[in-house]
Amino acid sequence: MKLVPAKIANMNAFMIVSTFFCLWLAVFFGDRAEAFLAYMFVFSFGIMHGANDLKLIQRTTGMDSKSFYLRALISYLLVIGIIAVFFSFLPILALAFFVLASGYHFGEQHWVSRTSLPSGLRELFFLSYGLLIFFLLFYFHREEVSRIILEVTDFYIPVEFYFYGLLGSGLTFLAFFIWVAFKSLILTHLIEELFYLLVFYILFQSASLIWGFSIYFVIWHSIPSLMDQVQFLSGEISKKALWNYFKSSLVYWIFSLVGLGVLYFLFEGQDKLFFSILIYFLAAITFPHVLVMNKVNRI
Repeated sequence: MKLVPAKIANMNAFMIVSTFFCLWLAVFFGDRAEAFLAYMFVFSFGIMHGANDLKLIQRTTGMDSKSFYLRALISYLLVIGIIAVFFSFLPILALAFFVLASGYHFGEQHWVSRTSLPSGLRELFFLSYGLLIFFLLFYFHREEVSRIILEVTDFYIPVEFYFYGLLGSGLTFLAFFIWVAFKSLILTHLIEELFYLLVFYILFQSASLIWGFSIYFVIWHSIPSLMDQVQFLSGEISKKALWNYFKSSLVYWIFSLVGLGVLYFLFEGQDKLFFSILIYFLAAITFPHVLVMNKVNRI
């Protein structure tokens, strides 16, 4: 169940205005303050939009018994544990898998209600769009991205790789875009979608890596996804529905924040190690969320 057109138009206007406001806001902050705000963005709406996955699992399966809830929770935690182990032994492959899964998830969230592509092709379309977003961000911060990947995985990626990644994902998405437009399979305005890509170009070129990513992740992904989830769970977007969503996700959101706080305390002064663990943590909670939302979007 998706947002109605009027709400989508209002949401799109909000996202555009908020993006440029955040770019303007960054002029008044130093690097540390900007990084702090970026982390606050990610740890608030960013984590909260994935904190209601168990409720979504219950709704998609139609089962709400305590035993099912416990099994779902154990399965969810098991997936997180497997991903954490994956990162520990094969970090570069796990990171690549994380980018692919996240890219697909970003594309799915944006396009699932905007195209009528048949199954199989639409998944490739979602992935090409999400990878275009990632490589657009990576390209404008290629040296910093390569340095972070080296710190996290001990594997160095040449900065030229991001240009070819951007070129490949861009041409793939463009080919898909032209084809679905020719076949009248896009349920939105073509110029509007191209304008959004221009907004992302300006955003990623102008903002720092962490600030640009947090703006996109929260404003363009997390908040729209959260609204879709509220619509799916309650059948409407209202103050009551938003409050119910907040209450049901509060425990898991706080648990995630406490866990991150404990890790930060344990590794205080070891910024490199903490940053690596932070990426592992975000990746681990991302994979089960991608699976849950894929199930929701197929209903």
